[in-house]
Amino acid sequence: MYKILCAVVCAALTQTHAGLVSMDNTELTAATGQGGADLSWTLSLNHQYANDMSKNNISIMDANGKTTQAFYGYQCSSNEFCRLALAPNNHVDANGNKKWLVFKQFQGTLQIDQFSLDGVTIINREGNPQTAMQLTFYDDKPLKIRNLGFATLAVETGTTGKEGYENTSTYTTYTEKKADGTTSTLAVPDFDRGSEQGFMGVNVHGNMHMSGKLNIFSFNCTGNGAGRC
Repeated sequence: MYKILCAVVCAALTQTHAGLVSMDNTELTAATGQGGADLSWTLSLNHQYANDMSKNNISIMDANGKTTQAFYGYQCSSNEFCRLALAPNNHVDANGNKKWLVFKQFQGTLQIDQFSLDGVTIINREGNPQTAMQLTFYDDKPLKIRNLGFATLAVETGTTGKEGYENTSTYTTYTEKKADGTTSTLAVPDFDRGSEQGFMGVNVHGNMHMSGKLNIFSFNCTGNGAGRC
């Protein structure tokens, strides 16, 4: 069976090769054609959809278009593994430990169901026809933004052998100073208790509708036929 399959493939390749001819630059410039591709794109970070390969869609909707199940909830085995950390200009503290700007519980899903890629001919700045790559976006196929953002942002410094982005401190208790100068330790209110320490959070959820065509081409190409652009 293998030998028969190999013979068929080799014969097909031989027949295909027989139809190929060489072309010089002038012939290539004069060649025209048409075609394109309809594409889809999904980026998912630290969500159930990203971690479960059995999920084919980011959500399940009913006949009325209402979401009944969503797979873009935050899902991470350990919070310190789901962070984006930057060290601007390698700043350090008084002890020489590097300072990190840490986005904690960083997550998000972006999806666009359809956009098109094909080639077109435009008239360039020289007044000559020139090829360009064209991206087409459709209003009824919006960019879906789901649970994109981070839970909290913090400036962290580490200790010897441990970088600041590895810190796992959370809000549990705080110290209250009384009018008589004494202090007492109190539990953090339920809203923040157990949350990772930081000072702000961002979450974006919605659709961005785009309609139109984007042409990408070389501005310096003259289109005079001396070379492909």
